Amino acid sequence: MSELNFLSDKFAPNILPEVYAPRLNLRSAFHHAAEKSVVYVSAPAGSGKTVSTLLWLAESKRKPVWIGLDSYDNAPSVFYKQMATGIFSIQPENQAMKQVLTDPAFSASPVEHMVQLLAEMVPEEGFYALVLDDMHMITSGEIRKSLPSVIRRLPRSFAVLILSRHELPEELEPLIHDRGVQIITPDHLRFSEDEIREYFGSLGRFLTPEESRFAYQATEGWAMGVNAMAKSGEISPKSGYIFDQYFKAQVWDKWEEPLQEFCLTTSIADEFDIELASILSGRSDADYIMEQLSRTNSFLSRLHGDTYRYHHLFLDFLREQLSKSGRKTSSLYKKAAEYYRDKKDYSRALRFWLDSGDYNGIDTYLYLFLFENNKGIIADYADFLRTFFVKDFPQAAFKQVPALHILSAWYYYLTSHHREFEEHMDAVYKALPRIALGDSKFVEYAILAYSVDHRTGMLTKIRQFKRFGRYVKKFTEGGLATNIASFSHNMPYMHRSNLDYSDLALDPDSMEKLDKTFAVLLGAEWNYIKYGITACFTFEKGRLKEALTENEQALTAFGEENKDEGLICMLILQHSILWRQRRYIQARRVLDRLTEITRTSAQFFIPNLEAYRTRLKLYEGNKSAASAWLENYYVIETDHIELFRSFQHFTTARAYVVLEDTENALHYLSLLKDFGKNVRRPLDLAEACVLLASLFWAVGKKREAEEELEEALLVLQPFGFILTAADEGASILPVLKRLWTKINRNDYNGELRRTYVHEILLAAHEMSKQQKGITFHLAINSKPIKLSAQQQRMIELLAEGHRNSEICQLTGLKLPTVKTHISAAYKKLGVNNAMDAILKARELGLL
Repeated sequence: MSELNFLSDKFAPNILPEVYAPRLNLRSAFHHAAEKSVVYVSAPAGSGKTVSTLLWLAESKRKPVWIGLDSYDNAPSVFYKQMATGIFSIQPENQAMKQVLTDPAFSASPVEHMVQLLAEMVPEEGFYALVLDDMHMITSGEIRKSLPSVIRRLPRSFAVLILSRHELPEELEPLIHDRGVQIITPDHLRFSEDEIREYFGSLGRFLTPEESRFAYQATEGWAMGVNAMAKSGEISPKSGYIFDQYFKAQVWDKWEEPLQEFCLTTSIADEFDIELASILSGRSDADYIMEQLSRTNSFLSRLHGDTYRYHHLFLDFLREQLSKSGRKTSSLYKKAAEYYRDKKDYSRALRFWLDSGDYNGIDTYLYLFLFENNKGIIADYADFLRTFFVKDFPQAAFKQVPALHILSAWYYYLTSHHREFEEHMDAVYKALPRIALGDSKFVEYAILAYSVDHRTGMLTKIRQFKRFGRYVKKFTEGGLATNIASFSHNMPYMHRSNLDYSDLALDPDSMEKLDKTFAVLLGAEWNYIKYGITACFTFEKGRLKEALTENEQALTAFGEENKDEGLICMLILQHSILWRQRRYIQARRVLDRLTEITRTSAQFFIPNLEAYRTRLKLYEGNKSAASAWLENYYVIETDHIELFRSFQHFTTARAYVVLEDTENALHYLSLLKDFGKNVRRPLDLAEACVLLASLFWAVGKKREAEEELEEALLVLQPFGFILTAADEGASILPVLKRLWTKINRNDYNGELRRTYVHEILLAAHEMSKQQKGITFHLAINSKPIKLSAQQQRMIELLAEGHRNSEICQLTGLKLPTVKTHISAAYKKLGVNNAMDAILKARELGLL
């Protein structure tokens, strides 16, 4: 089969059973819903969502793209790659679409690539249907938030059907304009007594009205139950319907043993193609069996091409039967692991080998998983690992293969679950000699994990490097850290990236010491990093001219063999310096270059670049920029801070402050403060405290503001860093002044040094000239507004509907005087016209 023919067939839906009830009312409901372009089918498992959708598709004559989803699709890169492949199957000769689909950067910015692919579609005649089956498996906030905007870009010839066991999630509500029409519910899907009788009749079994009524009561009109009862050819005398009991007695026990054996052996996989089914069952005719099963009933569904899966209820039944049989399944799981290893799907290979229970043979699979999967895109890698950690590893696996602790530690580090990370790292330290008996790369990976253990600073790690290094016979050429991961974790600043490296600023010889230890993990990237981190420290100390020189030295050391993410960090620092020096033309050139690099070769940086751009606007209190930031699909509500999104979360917190949403601002800042403490990132902790101080001051909580700022400065003072606080300018300046007064009192016995606070105060004052500050709107609204008698009178007269000329006649004042009083009132109220002045005055109780 050619590639193009395969793509055309790959996303075709499951074949309908040979006989089925017409169900005219249900098909009519689907028809009316599809007229609105989007249909949401919400019902429990076994309700007939799939077959009902197939019925409508058969009648509508639309060409379908059917995408069956599972828990491993719950990452934007995987989800949208599958959707893009499905859409491309409609126009497989479209080279522009193919170029987008095969772009290596697809995983870095899947939503943007999906939108671009849709833009490349060529208009053609005909009607289509995109079916997203089992959408309840998709819980990713990014996918849910972005999906409506992606679906809206589909051509008008498309209808979209979303099948789910759950009710419509809030993020998808923009797609539904008429809930009564566009949402298909269990009541729509439930078979009526007449439909049950008609369905049995199509199978040659004619029911009396009493039998139809009993069948309805026994199955509650549940499609899976009706189907099982119809296939059995009998009406059970039992009341109530329990699938596994009924199915076993009336269907399963009547199947021939070879068919039962085929289903049992293939049930270890959530989905399988013909090749895997043949391997597991030992049957050369697996394709025939699978086609017959899917054609004659709904227990086996074709996802696409030659890939199938059992219905969830039937799969549960099969696995229970397999468990009750007492047979050993280890060999089946191993066969599946070997199959996926040969296909280079190392994540599934590792999962199946783990399920085999033979942990002694897992080293090969763990090695392939760790060192062959990651492409350096951290958000995508975290999503990828998250699907792998759907369930915990058994404790026996860790005992037999201690290197599994490295994988677990890495996952919990990326997702910032500090307690779990610490537990697994402690296990790594304890088992290091045993881990070293395997491939030495496992020890290198352990060193990499150790380098980001937040419980010790880098200076301590440097001293203890030999503890690990003595187990490594030969380090990976080119540097393991840059081969399997990202040294910066795609963050914008080197010194605040995969780790907060602030403690290195305490030792002037720290770069030289790193050069003899951890630099071996960085390979060629170290050539510029050693200058770049030093430039970051100088920048934090407010020595901008010196920092610019050091950063230019780092840029000079950057070569063709180095990765774009290093260049991105240096350009961000370059712009940060030039912008603060008010060299805006040069800063613009740097930002343009950074934007072009991000667009062409580093699309993983799109969210952080937009966060950086937005932050600059938020310093001015720009409400439009704040609202636009919160609309981005990758800005999702959370109760947990993940390291690689922390820079974005700080922008989200600032956006809420600018929008005067203090509740959400406090929520995010509290999370960020705890995050900074828990994983010992002093700059994140200090930044959260500074922002909290600004916010508290703006809402009148002066004592709390002072306490937060003092905490921040005590964190920053040992390093001599000033910009984290001074950057907030006008927002933090009044708190700094209060703290300055406090430490100048004779009775102050705290640890803050006057010279240090004074330096920050001067820098913040200078920054306040450049921008209004994020609390600008809050500060205005929190101050009591007092109008003079004349200004009050002007607003009252305006509220009565009088114009300026009429106010002159009523008050006896000249027109210039009236305008002066009105202008002064507008300024105090923070408005620009009479209507807004009236509304604001009423809001404040002045009218």
